Amino acid sequence: AADLQVVVHHRDQLAVLASLSSTSQRLSVWLKLDSGMHRLGFAPDELEQSLAQLKALPVVADINLMSHLANGDDPEDPLTATQCEQLMQIDPSPYKARSLANSAGLLANPATHLDWVRPGIMLYGASPFINTTAAELGLQPVMTLSSRVIAVKSCQPGDAIGYGGSYVCPEAMPVAVVAIGYGDGYPRHAPNGTPVLVDGIRLPLVGRVSMDMLCVDARAQSGIKVGDEVVLWGEGLPVEEIARQAGSIAYELLCGVKRRVRFHDLNRQQREA
Repeated sequence: AADLQVVVHHRDQLAVLASLSSTSQRLSVWLKLDSGMHRLGFAPDELEQSLAQLKALPVVADINLMSHLANGDDPEDPLTATQCEQLMQIDPSPYKARSLANSAGLLANPATHLDWVRPGIMLYGASPFINTTAAELGLQPVMTLSSRVIAVKSCQPGDAIGYGGSYVCPEAMPVAVVAIGYGDGYPRHAPNGTPVLVDGIRLPLVGRVSMDMLCVDARAQSGIKVGDEVVLWGEGLPVEEIARQAGSIAYELLCGVKRRVRFHDLNRQQREA
């Protein structure tokens, strides 16, 4: 009823489809080729037999062919061309459609586009590439993670900030405490110097990220006060930059925001206004 399509990547799934009644809703099936990622999919020498089995099943309405790019985030990696060539060598005639491109393929490699593309991270306005920002690709972030200042401390020279005292104040300085931490999905390993935005001004993280809080050096924002909004990533502060600082990737940060964070759907609010 939902008109969902099924990806078949293992012979056990073929057995499940074979067990379905011929009166079941007929399915559009995507047969997955392992073209070099070695995660899911049939090896090239298994594909013909798997295709024949699918063709013989009454529950299968049509068959499509797909694979997935392993190193698309690096446009110079030769494996992408190898995977594309692997797919192109397969006779397309038994298949209704073919699909290979993810966000990286869609943006950088027209040869991967074929019939269907499968964008993911670019729909969030983030870059799929290692060394290219979303702004350079003309993408705008659709997620902004923000919180507020809950305290401003007047720290003295030699004061150590947070667990483990990984940052020591070099002089008398204001330190703002922000109500967000790794319990909310902010990366625990974000180091000293990782930027946040307060009123458009970049302030560096100081001290270790706690479960519910983090601290920032507020010397560049003398008027900072309790209640000020703090942008952790999003509008004006690329999530890719925060991910690099934390030794992570934008994918992990975007899908790691916890359910206890309050979500606001701005498009929905505008529609209902």
